[in-house]
Amino acid sequence: MKTTFAGGLTATEQLPAIDGAALAAVTPEYRQQLETAAVKFEGMFIKQLLQEMRKGGEAFSDEDSIFNNRRERDMLDFADNQVADSLASQRAFGIADMIVRQMLPSAPAAGGKDSEG
Repeated sequence: MKTTFAGGLTATEQLPAIDGAALAAVTPEYRQQLETAAVKFEGMFIKQLLQEMRKGGEAFSDEDSIFNNRRERDMLDFADNQVADSLASQRAFGIADMIVRQMLPSAPAAGGKDSEG
């Protein structure tokens, strides 16, 4: 059975190797921008997770709960944002690291060269 992925790649095909020029094109500025965007994405993901968990708590809350007060909900949203940003900056979930690894070209394998010369 042959599996075909988006873009027409099949499970038996491999992506072409990254040449030295593509690897050299990765500047420190590009890497920094990529890492910043990846951390922001991880923060958005964590925030969405926290919001969904908060909705679950709201479903079971009483009438006098803090979830029924608009000001309290706004403060909880602010706290969720702060927690999400803090966890993302620590790369606590590893999502940013995974994105960076996938977006940067990987170095070609040594190919049996001996480093001791």
